[in-house]
Amino acid sequence: MPEVKTKPPSLVAPIEKHDEAKQVPVKPKQKRSRQDIYQTSLKFVLTENQLKSLDYPRPDSSGKEGKIRLYGDHYGFEEGKCKRCERPFDTSYSRRSACDFHLERSKRIRGVQLPYGCCGRRYGSKGCHQASSHVYKGNLYLDTDGFKSTKSLTAPPKDGNYGIYAIDTESIHTKKGLEACKVTVIDTNFIVVYDEYCLPTSEIIDYNTIWSGITEQHLKDVTKTFEELRDDLLVLFNKDTIVVGHGLSSDMMVLKILHSKIIDTLILYPHPRGLPLKRSLKDIALTELGRTIQNGVGHDSKEDAEVTMKLLLKKLKSVTA
Repeated sequence: MPEVKTKPPSLVAPIEKHDEAKQVPVKPKQKRSRQDIYQTSLKFVLTENQLKSLDYPRPDSSGKEGKIRLYGDHYGFEEGKCKRCERPFDTSYSRRSACDFHLERSKRIRGVQLPYGCCGRRYGSKGCHQASSHVYKGNLYLDTDGFKSTKSLTAPPKDGNYGIYAIDTESIHTKKGLEACKVTVIDTNFIVVYDEYCLPTSEIIDYNTIWSGITEQHLKDVTKTFEELRDDLLVLFNKDTIVVGHGLSSDMMVLKILHSKIIDTLILYPHPRGLPLKRSLKDIALTELGRTIQNGVGHDSKEDAEVTMKLLLKKLKSVTA
């Protein structure tokens, strides 16, 4: 009878088959409380010295109501010179003359003056953009009266959150200088809580469309006054509200609001070589968020406010309360 060969038994136990793979429960990420976000954000609020060095309006030592003082060096400002082309002109606007200017300044590196970044023309060449009139921004440094302060709440909020809002202001040129014309405010959930135009207090010289995005059409049916817009903001913001933005010193000046709890993305994401050098919001948005902004005609106040809030929330992820 022939020998029957059999396979040796396997030394490896058979793998049990399961109809369904074992599911490992994943704990959902805990959403940070409003109080936690607020308390952590306080770590990035500008100090009094930073507010002064960045030229934010500060209380005047005289104690006079509505009076503020500026401590910055007002780099690049000379009274009686055009903001755009830097040539002298009649700031009373009794007579007007055309202005040709460059959108970007010429940088100076190791003693060499580079071509203008906007058009590549050599330093000192005729401007690549034209406007019908020169413009003035002296009110940003000389108009120190008529300010209003944010007020304390009568009782602290139950959740400990006094509010965190990102703000962006668009301004136009008038006989007075730069005046606020549009304000957008968003909260930490990127919900627009305020988005309004207002009429300036003086005659419009230039809509500043290249930067503001505002045209005559935008103001056609606007009835809200500057004072009404500012009062709206003073209802929304209290003394302990954290206001977030990029280079907000000029916003606070044109809004004529005195406020201390400010987070400025200029300081949150500083220039590698430090002040007085400052990074643009466009540069920070690209490098930190991978987002391209300000790519059309004029800035979008909602977009700029949203980006500054995203930059703050990104920073908050790196710290604990």
